[in-house]
Amino acid sequence: MSTANLYTAVQPGGSLFGLQLSNPVDTGAAYKGPSIHYGTANDPMVGDKAGGVNVFGGGLGLYAAGKKIIGGVGVSGDTSCSDHYIAWRVRNNLALDHMRGVGGVSGDPDRPDNLIFSGGFGHPHCISDTPTTTLPIVQN
Repeated sequence: MSTANLYTAVQPGGSLFGLQLSNPVDTGAAYKGPSIHYGTANDPMVGDKAGGVNVFGGGLGLYAAGKKIIGGVGVSGDTSCSDHYIAWRVRNNLALDHMRGVGGVSGDPDRPDNLIFSGGFGHPHCISDTPTTTLPIVQN
């Protein structure tokens, strides 16, 4: 499930209210060592888990061939919707979107963890929503 699709459910009265507080980020792990090493073979986070629950757009699972989940990607820096769409394209460019048939809440088999804007796991509309039909479909 996209992190954006948790937004409504974690609001007061929602079925997952308080979820964002259930697994706080371990800042000691997340910000350990010099940032110049992040994403390299010397990344100080290797072997650690930052943890945390994010409830706004920009977080997606990464799926290798065979629908094997291998991690996640998180993008932040613009609106939640833009972050979601950028993360979607990053995952596609990395060819880590082998998730057709995995499930999801969107009801779209070609974009199963896509941002939805209404109903139980919906997200509020953003200022300049990008049509989801412009996103690449996921791979088998």
